[in-house]
Formats: sequence, C-alpha cells, structure tokens
Amino acid sequence: MNPPFSSPEQSGNALVIRQDNPLAPYVVAAPATEIDDSLHLRDLIRIIFKRKWWILSVTLVMLVVATLNTLMETPLYRATTTIQIDRTAQRVVDYRDATGMAEQYDDGSFLQTQFELLRSKALAERVMEMLRLDLDRKPIAKADDASDPKKAEEVAVREDWIGRIMTTLRKRSEPSVKDMQVLDRESIIGSLRGSMQVDPIPNSRLVRIHVTGADPALAARMANAWTDAYIKTSLERKVDASSYARTFLEQELGKSKVRLEESENSLVQYTRQKQILSVDEKSNPLTANYTDFSSALSKAEQDRIRAEANYDEVKRTSSASRDLLENRALSTFRESKAKLELEYQEQLRTYKPTHPKMQALQAQIDVAEKRIQTESKAISSSVEITSKAALDSAKAQEERLRARVEVAKRGILEVQDQGIRFNILKREVDTNREMYAGLLQRLKEVGVTAQVGTNNVAVVDKADVPLFPFRPDVGRGAMTGLLLGLMAGLALAFVIEYMDDSIKFPDEVERFTGLPLVGIIPRVNTSKGSPEAQATRDPRSALAEAYRSLRTALQFSTSKGAPRTIAITSCTKNEGKTTTAMSLAVALSQMGKRVLLVDGDMRNPTLHRLFNTDHATGLSNILSSDVDPITVTRKTDFPNLYLITGGPLPPNPAELLSGPAMQRLLDPGSSNFDHILIDAPPILGIADSIILCNHVDASLFVIESAKTRKAAIRNAIRRLRQAGRAPLGAILTKLGSEMTMYGYESDFYYYGNKEELAKTARA
Repeated sequence: MNPPFSSPEQSGNALVIRQDNPLAPYVVAAPATEIDDSLHLRDLIRIIFKRKWWILSVTLVMLVVATLNTLMETPLYRATTTIQIDRTAQRVVDYRDATGMAEQYDDGSFLQTQFELLRSKALAERVMEMLRLDLDRKPIAKADDASDPKKAEEVAVREDWIGRIMTTLRKRSEPSVKDMQVLDRESIIGSLRGSMQVDPIPNSRLVRIHVTGADPALAARMANAWTDAYIKTSLERKVDASSYARTFLEQELGKSKVRLEESENSLVQYTRQKQILSVDEKSNPLTANYTDFSSALSKAEQDRIRAEANYDEVKRTSSASRDLLENRALSTFRESKAKLELEYQEQLRTYKPTHPKMQALQAQIDVAEKRIQTESKAISSSVEITSKAALDSAKAQEERLRARVEVAKRGILEVQDQGIRFNILKREVDTNREMYAGLLQRLKEVGVTAQVGTNNVAVVDKADVPLFPFRPDVGRGAMTGLLLGLMAGLALAFVIEYMDDSIKFPDEVERFTGLPLVGIIPRVNTSKGSPEAQATRDPRSALAEAYRSLRTALQFSTSKGAPRTIAITSCTKNEGKTTTAMSLAVALSQMGKRVLLVDGDMRNPTLHRLFNTDHATGLSNILSSDVDPITVTRKTDFPNLYLITGGPLPPNPAELLSGPAMQRLLDPGSSNFDHILIDAPPILGIADSIILCNHVDASLFVIESAKTRKAAIRNAIRRLRQAGRAPLGAILTKLGSEMTMYGYESDFYYYGNKEELAKTARA
C-alpha cells in the first residue's frame, strides 16, 4: 500500500505553493444570480397542507361559535307587503299634474327617489303615530345635577385639562337633548326604520316592503301600516302641490293681466304719437318705392356702361365703325371707285400710265377717293357726337335715379328707427298675451286635476301574519362561521408561514439560492442511533442511501468526476455539515477511493468526538509548525478513510489558514489521496470558511430544512460569490418525511420501513 503522504525526497519541491496553478478547474465562480423569492401556487398548496391542523382548528372553532351564537338569537318574524309603483297614475283627463316631477326623471332616478321616501324618517314617524307605538312609553324624570353627587364631581373635574378631555369624549357619546320623551320617540323611530327593508324586484315596478320583529302580528300590522302611510303621504303631497299651484297660478295670472294691459296701452300711445300706420316690410310703400328706384338705378348704370363702351369704341376705331360700313352714299362712292380702279387695271394692259386716257382714269379715281374721305369724316364726326350725347344722357339719368334712391333709403331708415321701438312694444304685448293665456290654461288644468284623486302606488299583496320565524337561520349562520373560520385559518397559516423565513422544500433551494441541489438528506429517528451511526454503520438506512445519492451526484457534477478537494460549509452551526462531511467521506471510501477527512473548524472541532479519538495534534499543528502531516494523520475504522483532527485551539485560525502550509497540505503532489474533504466552519461571523473555500477545488453549501433563515443564506452566498468561490451545489439536510406528499420521495425511503417513517414523522 502506498503511504498517504509522499516523502520530501519523492515530492521534491511539491510542498511549495504553485502560483501558476492555484486551483483545479472544477469550479468556476458563478455570477451572482437574482434570487427568486416569489410565492408560487405550489408553495401555497404546501403551506395549506403543512398548516392544515391550524386551519382546521380555527375553522372548527369559528363554526361552533357561529352556530351557538345563531341558536342563541331571538326568533324574528318577517312580514312582507308587495306594492306597485308606477311612474305616473292613470289619467282620467290628459292634463299634467301640478308637480310634473315624474316626467322629469328617468325610471331609475324616479324609483330610487321612491325607495328613499319609503325609508324616510317622516314616514316612520307617521307609522308610529298610526300604530300608537309611543303611548306605551313613559317619560323618565330628569335627574338634577345639583342633587347628584356624581354630576357634582364631574363639574369639579371639568376645570382640569384632563377633565375637559373627558367631558369632550363624553359629549361625543351623549345626546345633546336631555328630554327623555324626545329620546324615547327617536328610539322608537330608529327601531322602526331598522326593522323595515325595501326590496325592489329586478326588471319590474314591484317593491317588497319587509318588516322584521319578534311579534309576528305586530310585524304584519307594521308592514301594512307602512304601505298605507306611504300611499296617504303620496296623495297628500299631490293635493298640497295642486293647492299651492292653484294659489300661485291665480296670483301670477293677476300680475300677468296687469302687465298685458300696460303693454297694450304703451303700444297704442306710441303708434298715435309717431302716426305709424304699418311697419310691415311687405306692405310698406317706402319699401316698394325704394325697390323700384333701386331696379331703375341698376338699369341706368347698365345703360351708362354700354354708352361709355360705345363712345370709347367710336373714338378708337372711327373708320371701321359700323355706321361707316352701313352708309349708302359712302357705299356708292366705294363701288364707283372700285369700278374705276378695275377699268384702270384693264386699260393698263393696253396703255401706259402716261397715256392721256390712263391719266383721265387716274384723275377720276382720285376724285372718288376724296369724296369717300370727305364723307367718312362727316359720318365719323356725326357718330362721335351722337355717342357723346347718349353717354351724357345716360350719366344724367343715373345721377337722378341715385339721388332718388338715397331719398327713399333715408325714408326707410327713419321708418325702421321708429319700428324698433314699435317692435319692442309689440313683442312685449305678444309675450304678455301668451303668458296670460298659458297661465289661464294651466289654472284650468290644475282645477280639473285637483278633483281627480288617483295615485301611482297600488297594493299588490297585503302582509299576512308570518307563521315561521325568519331568523335565526342556523344553516346560514353555520355556513358563515365555516367560511369565516376557513378564511381566518388560512390567514393565520400564511402569517405563521411568513414569519417562518426558512427553506423547507427541495425546489426552493435552487429557486432561492441559484445553486444546483446535489443532495437531499432526510430527518431520521434518533432512537435507533445517532445520524452519523445510521449513515456510516447501517448501509440499508435511508440516511446512508441519501449520502450515496449525494456521492453519485458529485461524480456527475463535473466532466472530470467528483472534485479532489471539497470544503463543506453552512451558514451557522448545527445544520448537519459535520455529519455530511463524515458520511460523504465514508461513502467515497466505500468505492475504494483513498479519502482524507480534515476537521477545518479549529474554533470548535467536532470530528474527533465522532471518531472517538483525541485532538491533541491536528490541523493547527500542521499550519503553525513544520510538523509532517503524516504524523498527525489517523487511520479510522473505515477502510481507505483517514482523519486529521482540528488540533489544539489556536488564537488566530484565519491567519493559519491563509498561510502556505494549508495549500501544501491540499496540493496533489504532496499526497496520494483521491479525495480530501474539509469540514469547514460556518461562513457567517468568521472568515475561516471563505479562506478554506479559496484553497479547495469545490465547496458544498449545507442548508437545514425548516430552520436556516433565508436572510442568513443570502448573506452567506453573497460572501462566497464576492470572494469568487461560488459553491458547487447545495445540500438540504434534515428534510421531514412529509415531503412525500409533495412528490419528493426518493429511493432512500425504500430502505426504511413504515414504522420507522411514522416515528420519524412524529419526531
């Protein structure tokens, strides 16, 4: 067998820390992941199952209390009257009533108004008077403050500021009226209103009036009296409204008649003063005259524009004017000239221009041309004079018509000025006449409708004496207690669970920590031995099977198998990390691996007690001096498993762990162990575990189920990640057998019998 540690000659310089390869590539510092601390549906179901006895207990207590309270209530009877409320009453005549309110509301507003009238205090007071409920109540004598020592004492205390505060508080709870008759009356009215309930039937105009009381006969009387009082009140309100409307209309009618007479007199006086016959625009002669002159002015403007255009054309083209072309004498001269020119051209073929005959023809042509020019000038001059005269005549006509139009316009404006005042007076007369006619007609309608005593409320079913009590309803009370108890139990369960800030189930580990779950360790019954003994001495136990599952998970955690050096740590103490380190070391040694188990907790060493040995020498000796590790390494009862205890307690464990001796101990060249497991101290509070995790290939984080706080787990993992050494995985220890109901039953339960599981669950 090879020795556990190599000699210095064999290792050479193997004990020196190799800076070029500080850590094996088993673990890469994982980035900090966001922790999922949200509540899922499966978590709610777990909480309900876990706290089921709390929920059932609270529900049962509330059910019993509600049932007993219901049975102790006084039996109450309900009497019901059904009425029909129409929007308007049936009309004998087609006249509106005096109020007209029903036509101003929609159905919803009208019915809601009627419901509030049914609940009104005035109606309750009328019912009380109809049933004479206030005659049985006797007035209570009012105590005299001077003869009452208690009152005298209160008056003396009022001077103090505490007394003033107490007085203010008492006044808030005491009525301002001391008359007991008034208080008794208010009490009866309040009781009546509290016993009555308005229940409208949906999609109808029917309304049920419920009255609840201990006396069934009185309840029926009250329901019928309530309906009768409501109908009488409605009729009286209409009669009062009609009477008030009649009086009001008579007064307004007298005032309107006086205003009408005054306005008519003012109109007649004004027309006589201004001598106004008519101001109607259609029949007014000034308007007709203005219209005629305006039409004539428009035609004169057209004639003037036409004359200007003709005159301008004559001046611009006098030779080409139509008169020159149409003049007969000028046409004759042009024909004669044309004939001479034609003859001249024919003779020109025979004679030369100097020939006497040709010269005679040319002289005739010149004479004809002169005559044409003379006649054209005469005609052009005559046409221009004629056009100028026509233009001047058109302008003069236009100016005269324009002057007449202005005169007519001024006359119309004067009439309109007079008509403004006339129209105002006439409109006032018409308005007063219409108002007087309307008031007179409305007065007659009110007089007719006041004689018609119809109502829009009808009784459908009168209230009968109820045969059976309406309340208490035992079934309803029990159901209410059951629902309230269930809600209270659930609320209590969730509050308790919220206060229990710990990880309880395997799937919470990965969701909350962001670490893979590599092992689930069950809680065992300690009556069959310590957890360490069951995990290492009984291969058929559930605990041993759990650690074998953890060993298998480590073998598949990396591509190179299980890491060589592993540190096992936790948040705080007593979470099962020492048991996990020992049991995992035994499980690895059972595979034929040479395993070294090191107690890295030099502040509170524990492994020497589990292996029944001392710790006179151990890890502290190796780190503080040049002690050969082989001298402090102990062989255990388990094959292939060796142990280094914590050793004497040093004053500075963190400084020792930071030195090079720890790295030399874990270096692959310094020993031939296949695996080195270190039972590291807790993370929170000290730096030892952080230092150890930086020396090893991988670390495992132990979490105790239903105990380790999430805040502690969060802080511990944050410290490891800040140091760049995220754990390889998490191990959930001491998991109760109730996890089987949530689907986490593992193969290691196959090895435990039902009796052991039952004892474990009870424990």
